[in-house]
Amino acid sequence: MSSITTTIVSKFVSSLDTDKDYGLSEILAILSANYKEVKEINSPKTNRKVARKLDFGEGNAEISDDTEKKPRKKNVKRERDADGNIIKKRAPSAYNIFVAEKITEFKNEFPELNSKEVFKKAIEAWNTQKTEKLNVPTSDEDINDGNDE
Repeated sequence: MSSITTTIVSKFVSSLDTDKDYGLSEILAILSANYKEVKEINSPKTNRKVARKLDFGEGNAEISDDTEKKPRKKNVKRERDADGNIIKKRAPSAYNIFVAEKITEFKNEFPELNSKEVFKKAIEAWNTQKTEKLNVPTSDEDINDGNDE
């Protein structure tokens, strides 16, 4: 047996109480604790997570530890179509842009309104702006005023 195994077994035997009956899980826990303790003492301290770099400055090749962590890129989940191709987002329409601007305006003007009411006001503003652009008369009086003969 190797010296590490001998040490583990001797430590295990010394930690058992011969007057007590142990279950399998208790024996396993004691053996595991002794194994970890002996391995920790006998293994050299190495930090595997630290990246190592070669520094070739001034003709000398030196190994230096790089303890700076590089920022990780976030994995962005993108929507895909049935074939697995990434779906590209369309540019916002005039409606989207208008409503987003009006929502921020109305939120600043009327902070007491909830978001549903602010959205309704933005939609009303879009509809009135749209009818003004088209120059569509909104009531019967406007239509009759144009037909005076």
